[in-house]
Formats: sequence, C-alpha cells, structure tokens
Amino acid sequence: MSLFSKPKVILWPRDKSVEIYINRAENNRVILDLDLWRPKTLQELEPLAFFFQKNKISNCSVLIPDDIALTKSFIYDTKIDAIDKKEVIGLAESFVPFKIDSEAIEYNLIQGEDKTIIRSVIFEKSKTDNLEKNLAQINININLLRPVSDAISNVVSSIYKQEFFLIYPLNEHEYTLLLSKDNQIYLTANFKGPELDIQKTINYSNLYFSTPAKKLYYPEKSEIEIITTTELEKTAYNENQITQNIIRSYNLPLPVIGAISDIIKPLPDNSSLKNNMNNKKNILPIIAVLIFTAALVSFVLYFISTRNKNSETDNNSTEEITSIPTSTPTPTPTVAEISKDIKIQVLNATDITGQAATLKTKITALGFTSINTGNATTKATENKVQVKSASVSAYFQSSLATDFPATYTTDLAASSKYDAVFTIGTNLSTGQAATPTSDLSTTVTPTKKATATPTVAKTTVTPTSTKAPTATPTQ
Repeated sequence: MSLFSKPKVILWPRDKSVEIYINRAENNRVILDLDLWRPKTLQELEPLAFFFQKNKISNCSVLIPDDIALTKSFIYDTKIDAIDKKEVIGLAESFVPFKIDSEAIEYNLIQGEDKTIIRSVIFEKSKTDNLEKNLAQINININLLRPVSDAISNVVSSIYKQEFFLIYPLNEHEYTLLLSKDNQIYLTANFKGPELDIQKTINYSNLYFSTPAKKLYYPEKSEIEIITTTELEKTAYNENQITQNIIRSYNLPLPVIGAISDIIKPLPDNSSLKNNMNNKKNILPIIAVLIFTAALVSFVLYFISTRNKNSETDNNSTEEITSIPTSTPTPTPTVAEISKDIKIQVLNATDITGQAATLKTKITALGFTSINTGNATTKATENKVQVKSASVSAYFQSSLATDFPATYTTDLAASSKYDAVFTIGTNLSTGQAATPTSDLSTTVTPTKKATATPTVAKTTVTPTSTKAPTATPTQ
C-alpha cells in the first residue's frame, strides 16, 4: 500500500526554504531555497514549478508553522451560545504578534457545565495570501491548510489519550509549546531557546480542564532548559523512532505523518516514546562509575597540591601575607509572593468589550484562579486597583507594571468578599483613556442561535484563492 492513500504532496514552507514530501518509496523529500511567505516572481518560482510539472502534480496540502497559525483559547465563567467575532479578536489581540484580520480568524465554542471555552485559530493573513498567490502563479491548487501543531496532535493523541503538552522546534532557536486533548489543540505558544519558561502558559491552561495536563513531551537531544514550578511527567521523544514505528520511514517528521495519515494506529505500549528513556536508564550505572572515578582522582590531586602548599608556607613564614578585599554584590530587591488563593474582581468601566477577560487572562497567568469579571456601574477614564493589604498592592504593582499601569489604594473595605478589585478605565491595547458614554456595554452578548457543540473533533482549514483560510469543525 502506498504511503499516501492517493497521489498527494505535502508542502511545508519554512522561514527561507520549502520542504516537499511526495508519495514514493525513495527520494520522497525535496528542499528548495525559496521563501513562499513573500511575493515571488514567476522566474523565482521556476524551480518549484519545474518540480511539480516533472512529477505531474497540480495540487498539494500545506503545513503552516505555529508562528503563522496560532491557536488560542479563552474562558468565560458562564455558558454562552454565541459570541461576536469582534469580541474574539479583542480577546486575542494581546496574545498575537501580528495584526488580526477578521477574515483570517476562525473559532468555535466548547461548553462545559458552568463555563465556555472559546477556541480560536488565527492566521497571519499577509503571509498566507502571499503563499496562495505564489502557488497560483504556477497553477498549483491548495487542498488544505493545516497548522503544524494540529498535525502533531493527530500522531501523539493516538499514543497518549489524556491532556498533554508537547514542545516542537519551530527552527534552530525557537520552539512551539502546544496543548492537546482528544486530538484537539487548545493553545500554542512560541518561545525562544535555550531557556523555556512555560509556567505562565501552564497556569492559564489549568482553567481549561477539570484535570490539568501533567504530561510534557520534549525533543530528544535538544539543548533546552524547561523552566516550570509545576510538577510534570517529562518524556523525551525521538521523532525518527516514532515515524519508523508507524510507517517504516526515518526521514518523515511528525507533522508530515499527521498530515498524510487520517487514521494513526496506536503504537504498542508507547514503545517509541519510552525506548529512549529506557536507554538512558541503562547507561546510568556506567555514568555513575565514571563520575566516581573522576571524583577520586580529583581528590588525590587536591590532597597532594594542598600538602605542597602547606610545606611552602612553613618555609616562608616570615613573608607578609596581604589579603585581597572582595566586593559583595548588592542583592536585587524582590517583591514577596502572595497567596494565589485570594479573591479578585475585574470590572470593565469602559465601552470596549472584552477588556475584563483580557486582564483576567494576564492575572491568571500569574497563578491566580479565583477571578470574577463584570462591568462597573459607573464609567472611568483611568485604571484603579483597590486592595486590602500593602503586600498585595506591592505584588501587583510589580507584576503588572507594564500590562496594567494603575493607581493603587489600600482602601478596600474589610467586609468586601474580594481581596483586590481591578477597575479598567483605559483602552488596554493602546493605554489611552477610554471615552465614557452613558450606556454600559456587556462583555458577552448571547444569542438564541446555537453555534457550538460540547465537543469539537478538529479544526480543518480550507483556503480559497482570494480569501484567507477558514476553519471548519468536523465531527
């Protein structure tokens, strides 16, 4: 049986190159030095056109890197049936490094017992437009645009059935952290190595599920340091080993396997993910012997050196010994941590919808979980934070200095059920004062039209030649 169910080509555009995977037993991978994310002339596209013409190919599927197609999810404390696209854009703006086009964002609602998850996929439209125009010049049709993380989830979800994080390299120095459950991506976050501080992302993701994700897969042989205070079960994965186990091919990466395989067969006993860890355990005794030997040699050399120095000191006891003063660095003051169980209220005192949810996201990233949002009864033109204690005030002033500059007071009544009340009076995206009006705007406007189902299997993006890609949930 062929690797592909029918003649099919996977195109994976990178930063300054493009990888092509085709259905043949040998030489099934081709790399061209061509940046398809930028406009190209017909002459520049000639090598790609020659490849497609030679192999009699007229269509392909495209893998989109997760810095161009970002997946973000947001939480509402109540069940809603619908939400306006403008509000979803407002929620996502502070998390996306490029301007969001309304035609390049797709979302769906996942309802729980007492909350709603808004799951969105946001494409960088300028780049996907360039990609489509470049391929249209050489008469190549795009069957499907699929985020890399979504394709990876298709493979790993067949191996591990619960919630999991996975780190996948974007390029030599950048990595994508993805969160998946039931073969569905809930978020992607991009980090620059070699140190990946993923704790804030984990804090926010804990709100999604009743049982937080405790599994983390990371690439074998990667020189990265994963920084997190949450205890996770970390497992190194070998990409070549996984693909070899599935389709007997060493040169196909995980995203390509996920893109070409509609059904992935589970691997026996998670072998491809566990073998690497077992191999490491087998060499531990050898490493221990080497370390002990090195330590013993170092001790002997140190003993001989110390004895010689003592002898020299005794022979030259009349020499004056001058001590060299050393400077002690001044410690950097730090703000004391506070309890993450305090109760917080976030009030939107502007006419800009979604601001309370945006600020809640930033506070949640700090580790707080008891946060209530709503609209203020009166309008405001500046940000204000009322707290009960000076320590809480100092903590938030330090942690939110950039994201939420505000006036802090410790005049919150002792009888208040909240320990801190945040009042938003400015446009959080610009920092400018919001113009108050007499009408209050609501954060979420439910409608009677049902647009969400409790479970969504997968987001599939189908492009056209003139519009941005759209995502269609499939059951």
